Amino acid sequence: MNPEYRKEVRILYGDANTGMRHLYKQALIGAGFTQQREFDSLNGFADLLAVARPDIILMDVTLPGGDACGTIRAMRHSQVGNNPFLPVIFTTWEAEQALVRRIADSGADDVLVKPLNTRTLIDRIEVIANARKPFVVTADYIGPDRRKAVDRGSSIIPLITVPNPLRAKLLGEEIDAVAAQQAFAAAQAEVQTLRLRQSAFRIAFVAQQVVPAYRQGKVDDGVRALLGDLIESAQDIGRRVLDTELAHVAKLCDPLLSTARQIASIQGVVSSQPEGGKQLELLKTLADAVLAFFNPDKQAGALAQEVASAVERYRTRQAVRNANNAAASSRS
Repeated sequence: MNPEYRKEVRILYGDANTGMRHLYKQALIGAGFTQQREFDSLNGFADLLAVARPDIILMDVTLPGGDACGTIRAMRHSQVGNNPFLPVIFTTWEAEQALVRRIADSGADDVLVKPLNTRTLIDRIEVIANARKPFVVTADYIGPDRRKAVDRGSSIIPLITVPNPLRAKLLGEEIDAVAAQQAFAAAQAEVQTLRLRQSAFRIAFVAQQVVPAYRQGKVDDGVRALLGDLIESAQDIGRRVLDTELAHVAKLCDPLLSTARQIASIQGVVSSQPEGGKQLELLKTLADAVLAFFNPDKQAGALAQEVASAVERYRTRQAVRNANNAAASSRS
């Protein structure tokens, strides 16, 4: 990529440390990236995105004014800003595993450990421009594919190529505004469709586990967390279909939400409570209806089998994890 085109790229760089911002600003200017906008806090971040219209974001993970990882996750979910596909590179002084995992789960493209040298920073920008990973959409993640190539072979998760004007600018290509907007809209629509299907599947997946657990009184923190996931997924669907042609789906999600919340509030064996058994049956029925609505091309039997298989895989993983934890505890 020709360095002379770097001047076309708009960079948004965030760090609470004034000296650090100045250092990397000068380094990037020296490399040809002259269009930069700085910020030192997450306060007003959404407004800043609208004004700066960046092609790429560089930001320290410890920025004050909010949760940096949560902010980028919200951006990927179209809750912050108007471009969920913006490339994001986090910077950090600490590379501990838990933090790196949070950064990866946020949907960021990359993380760099400080102190950085200019060559490393520029190389990462150009890698994202030239070979950006396609996006994936799952029940709890939207962002660049985090899997290694060897793990993708048997996966049925679709890969989405998202708009990347950063690449076009660094190649000196003329950007057709109409074509770019069409590509953006198409990618957004694909993400929206996949996310709705994933949320619907998550609802059915959870219902198949929590209904018997609540009916039998075998409710622990794990089951309560799963019911919380169902509520969050139903809320996600409701938010995404608001003011769209699918707004009528709220007629399914609203009673699903109220039923889930009522069940969550009951102590003890739900089926022994007045109306408890009916609530559990209604939860399962509504969950299956939402799943069927977003998968009109699949038969009910096939969908039920997919959910059952997912539940079995989940339980197997849980059993293995519990066994490993028990073994680790016995050794300590």
